[in-house]
Amino acid sequence: MNNPEKFRPTSALVMGWVLIAFFTGFIAQSAFYSGIRELIITCIVSGLAILGAYLSFLKPYVVIFDEGIKIVNPTKEVTASWDRVDEIETKYSMSILVDGETIYAWAAPAPSRRHSKGMHKSDFAPRGSDHPVRIGDSPRSDSGACAYIARLRRKEFIAHGITPLDVFTVSKSFFGK
Repeated sequence: MNNPEKFRPTSALVMGWVLIAFFTGFIAQSAFYSGIRELIITCIVSGLAILGAYLSFLKPYVVIFDEGIKIVNPTKEVTASWDRVDEIETKYSMSILVDGETIYAWAAPAPSRRHSKGMHKSDFAPRGSDHPVRIGDSPRSDSGACAYIARLRRKEFIAHGITPLDVFTVSKSFFGK
């Protein structure tokens, strides 16, 4: 992997660590003010919530490098070289189409419909452009920023003919499907 760039939104990191601190506070409060039975129940429930916060907010990320892209989601990890990527889309989240399979990146969700209310008119139709920019492709959104970086790297890969990885791996890390 040459020149890797890791994409993970700061808001997801903050939310994950806030939730972990919140549930750790539950455990600490139960340790000081409750009996052993309540402490065990609180540890089990809070432990599951901490695991959920880690899997949902801290684990997902996208690594974009010169030869390809690596998407890490809570249940699987996908690495594909740029010559195998057919399309980069931002409809629901940033996704790539590889050999007929669509892989969505949890780390780059598309914005809601209310995102357009905070945008200026010139953001929808930049100068010299005939077609308006979709909200998911907005550089102010996570999906738009990640897709922009990925499209630039893919374009450079095609233009310079960098040696591909010849890799499309999907490693199931949690459920083994």
